[in-house]
Amino acid sequence: MNADFCPRTSFATSHRRLSPPRSRRRARDIISLMSFDPYDLPIPDLGLRCLNCGYLLAGLPSHRCAECGRAIDLDEHIPKGDWPDVIVDGAEAILTRETMDLLTGYQIPFMESQSNLSMTYAMRPSPFGRSRLAVPRHRYFEVIDLLRRQQQGEPMPPPPPDTSYLPEWSCNQCGEDNPGSFEICWHCGRPPPASLQP
Repeated sequence: MNADFCPRTSFATSHRRLSPPRSRRRARDIISLMSFDPYDLPIPDLGLRCLNCGYLLAGLPSHRCAECGRAIDLDEHIPKGDWPDVIVDGAEAILTRETMDLLTGYQIPFMESQSNLSMTYAMRPSPFGRSRLAVPRHRYFEVIDLLRRQQQGEPMPPPPPDTSYLPEWSCNQCGEDNPGSFEICWHCGRPPPASLQP
């Protein structure tokens, strides 16, 4: 393990193959996937701000904004849907080769976004013609943490064990090929064939 890495603020995940959460499930319902609970106190530094007044939430000792008193529900910071667009420090995350390599190394499924959050959330839009990043809802805060660490040059958590030996599988729904470590199809979000599920 990297001696400079602090597990208290990390999102090291379980390496079991898991089914995606149902759309009505809150992200907290499956927080057992992470060794660190982003809903725990003090609130970790994920670049999140109060949705009412914009106060930075990192380090707060309670789930209430210190500036305006609004109750803080971190699930409100995750865009709707099973595959929300990733928002990092107020900007839409772009699906670059570097980002794809990072998420592949941590065995996190990802896909090109089909929505336009900049209109809904009044944020800085992604440059025209560049793909936006979408990830499974239950990996959202983990991805934010990894992207911010990468951007700021901070120590990264150790990646999960190599699963490259697992055979690729083809999605029964869309026919797309997926790495063996992917728990759902990167293209359409469907689980692997029943014969490959644990």
